Amino acid sequence: MDEFTTKQIIGALTEGIFITDLRLRIVEVNSVFTEVTGYSRDQVIGKKPKLFSSGRHSDEFYQCMWKTLETTGKWQGTLWNRRKNGEVYPQWQYITTLNDPDGKATHYISVFSDISHRDSIENQIHLLAYYDNLTGLPNRALFTDRLNLSLTQATRDKGNVALFYLDLDRFKQINDALGHFTADQLLSAIGNRLRNSLRESDTVARLSGDEFAVIVSCITSINHAETVAQKIQQCFKSPYTIDHRELQVSVSIGISLFPEHARDSETMLRLADCAMYRAKEIGRNCYSFYSQEIANQHQQRLTIEKDLRQGISSGDLELMYQPQICLSTGKVATLEVKLHWKHAKYGDISPSLFLPIADDTGLLLQLSYWTFKTACREIDIWRKKYALNVNIAINIFSVQIESGMLIKTIEEVLTETDLPANSIELEVTEEAIMEMTSDEFAVFDDLNRIGVNIVIDNFGTGYSSLNNIKRIGVSKLKIDSSFTEKIKKDCGSNQMIETIINMAHNLTMSITAEGVESESQRKYLSSLNCDYVQGYLTGPPGKLDNLISIFPENINFSMKNSDRYGNSQHE
Repeated sequence: MDEFTTKQIIGALTEGIFITDLRLRIVEVNSVFTEVTGYSRDQVIGKKPKLFSSGRHSDEFYQCMWKTLETTGKWQGTLWNRRKNGEVYPQWQYITTLNDPDGKATHYISVFSDISHRDSIENQIHLLAYYDNLTGLPNRALFTDRLNLSLTQATRDKGNVALFYLDLDRFKQINDALGHFTADQLLSAIGNRLRNSLRESDTVARLSGDEFAVIVSCITSINHAETVAQKIQQCFKSPYTIDHRELQVSVSIGISLFPEHARDSETMLRLADCAMYRAKEIGRNCYSFYSQEIANQHQQRLTIEKDLRQGISSGDLELMYQPQICLSTGKVATLEVKLHWKHAKYGDISPSLFLPIADDTGLLLQLSYWTFKTACREIDIWRKKYALNVNIAINIFSVQIESGMLIKTIEEVLTETDLPANSIELEVTEEAIMEMTSDEFAVFDDLNRIGVNIVIDNFGTGYSSLNNIKRIGVSKLKIDSSFTEKIKKDCGSNQMIETIINMAHNLTMSITAEGVESESQRKYLSSLNCDYVQGYLTGPPGKLDNLISIFPENINFSMKNSDRYGNSQHE
């Protein structure tokens, strides 16, 4: 076919067309292109299609588009472009690769339709009703329709369906640190990557916030479903490029199967959600299939959540205290607060179980402040009663730092009690420090001004920088028990402990080793000049008045030389 005939055919088509070479420079357009974009042929020949960019799509979006085009030879979807007059409009675009007789790519041809005026009212209603405005993915309503349809077809064909419930890990930190605009761009990029990684027959939907779902029909086995889950995980292996910034995010996935686990869409979604929470609990960045064990755990979780709300107000929760012993004197230096809950049905419930539930349900802020205020008041009364000068260590959480209420609460407690500021040790985990924003770091300037001690808990388990440690004014590091329990069993742990102790002392910080359970561990730590130890060797957590027995009668912790601003000394 000669060039004249080709131009006649292109000119006769009712869709907009432009053709580029392999360097993406436009070599031909038709008259509809000019009508839609406002650009004449002479104005675009030799230019690249980025001339029409609206700025609504991320770099990640275009990278995914071209990757699809390179691997499959075609791409189709909705693009938001910009006309010559500056107006941004949506167009449906189909791009395919043109090859020579030998199969070698020579050009790209793009065929597009301006959909801004096509049944605009009906289209807008349909889009608003069934598609997510941010990602362009099906929303919950359309997702439910498609899931019901998939289950109906599977019932008829005696087939299987897998539902994957996706929740992004720690997305809130990205949102808080970088803002909603960047977070929205990231969600859009994730949606594009998921959509392009799965089959056209699969449904990828955004249910809400940072939650997505995937419906896969014709599942042949558990292994098949696992393969799909791993394919979804693969979408999060490489970072997302948003505004020239690389962002790494992981995902937790819950999976339910039809008909093995459920036979209706509502139950399938609920069970996949249960399984997703299980994936969160076992460490995030993984997938979990629904099981009866998960069902029992979920029911327990719901019961704990309900009773936790009542327990905070009814006084079912109580505080225990575990001593930290100074190795050089053998005396109690600090009592760490341990939250204790004896549940009527489940017995003693570990904080490691109910604190994450409190965090997920928005109860952690209330619970943490109750713990802080109650502990300070109890220890203040106890110090006066027995004339003992001992510090109190209390865990603080990211939600307290973010709340903007931490400084005010501490100042109120110091006013209400006679506790010196430096008798309070605030323990924050290394993980929490790693996730803090610049505004949250500023809170520690006020904490240092007040004079409380900052302690890093579980040190050695994360990757916090020395710069951040110095920035927040840390006075003590607590070596995580995972290292202590391997003393004299693992050479690497011994070296890590020695390194941490030397580093802390060089930075004028003290050291507490957690999880000390044997005399041999105590002696080893003492040989390294560790300052304090804590664990069942020094005593389990107990009620405050019961702990008086661990203070020798001949020790006189005088309060007379202790002033209001923390100039007290432990003997």
